Amino acid sequence: MQKEFILYYSQIQRIRAHKKSLTDGQTDEQTDGRTPDTGRSHKLDCSRDIAQVKVLSTDDDDNDAKVSSQRPEIVDEILPEVKQKNQVAYLNCTVINKDVGTVVTWQKAKTNISAQFVISEDESISVPGNDESGNNDNSGLLKYAIVTRINGRRTTYMLVIRYLVEEDAGAYVCVVRLQSIPYNEWPTKVGLLTVQIAPKIQTIGDSVYELDQGMSLNLSCNAYGIPNPNITWKREDGNQLPGGGFQSRGSILQLLDLGFEDRGNFICVADNQVKPPDNFKVEVLIFFRPDCRPVQDTVGQAQNRRFNAKLECIIAGYPQPSMRWEIQTNQGWKNIIDDDKYDINKQFSSQLQSDETWYTLLVKNVLANDYTRYRCIGDNRYGSAYTEIVLFETMECQGPNCPTIGSGASSVVVSISTFLFTLVAFRLFIRS
Repeated sequence: MQKEFILYYSQIQRIRAHKKSLTDGQTDEQTDGRTPDTGRSHKLDCSRDIAQVKVLSTDDDDNDAKVSSQRPEIVDEILPEVKQKNQVAYLNCTVINKDVGTVVTWQKAKTNISAQFVISEDESISVPGNDESGNNDNSGLLKYAIVTRINGRRTTYMLVIRYLVEEDAGAYVCVVRLQSIPYNEWPTKVGLLTVQIAPKIQTIGDSVYELDQGMSLNLSCNAYGIPNPNITWKREDGNQLPGGGFQSRGSILQLLDLGFEDRGNFICVADNQVKPPDNFKVEVLIFFRPDCRPVQDTVGQAQNRRFNAKLECIIAGYPQPSMRWEIQTNQGWKNIIDDDKYDINKQFSSQLQSDETWYTLLVKNVLANDYTRYRCIGDNRYGSAYTEIVLFETMECQGPNCPTIGSGASSVVVSISTFLFTLVAFRLFIRS
């Protein structure tokens, strides 16, 4: 290009000098009275030479322009980005042949191009309040940032979006603004950002239900999240659901023809693989008459040695039953009151359901007339129930608070003899 320009310039200078000489010659001829035909002939030749030089120069310039002035383009697709809430997203737009006057922008897409808002122009952020937007962890990092990478004629504009919230999800458009070109011809590429949201259960209905036996109930549980959460129902105690199976998928759990054994806590779990999953507990209470069961139906203890015996039972029922202990005497069954001889207490356990209560009766300083039957009785408006526990005599102390008998072989012999004597005594007591 430079050589052609020098050739063109030297020829122009030569032509101008020649024209000047012709002009001078024409003046002389006019003075001599001659017609300047030769001058016209030379003048035409000069014009043709100039035209040829100009044509040659124009063709060469066009060829160079085709190489050096190609339009900027976006050369790669913008890969979709999937991130969780509060994480950081990255979208890359690679432009080739970017020249002076061309501006690369990132825009958040709306319903139409006129509704888009501009995030950046080249490396400058255009969002007002970018230093404060979303910055809630005192890290000092901006909500939006542009990071550029240059590789030859390629320039990559990476849009960085921090402190992601659900509203950040959507389409982001990379636009190359070209001067003197209609906007609908500007190169554009779209990148999609998905912001995953942990599930959140939207409660429907109550968290506690009270039902009579034989009634039915539908439990509902809806949840929101991105992607859509899966809903699963299960029992808190790990037992089977009333309809069978240990899990039920779907937002509705049908409980049909409920019995008192179906009572308990039912858990709705919403999970979409975005931690943490959410859960909601529903307690189903069934009205029923008391149910009593012993912790141990026989308890042994030695007498006349200031040893105590503990009798235990569990009573279930709804509403919660009242409880009392009775002892069998020669005159029949007699109520036991909390006094110097007996100690009545409640005991709590995480293994019990909400409508179950653990009761204890401590018989102090066991004597011969304490070896008999005891009743644990529960009452509510739906009925009454009881269970029996037998206290029998042993040769040696029973329980964790007993003194040590001895050690070695003698201890083994005493233990065996004690067991045999206790067994015989218990059988004789039962027969009587």
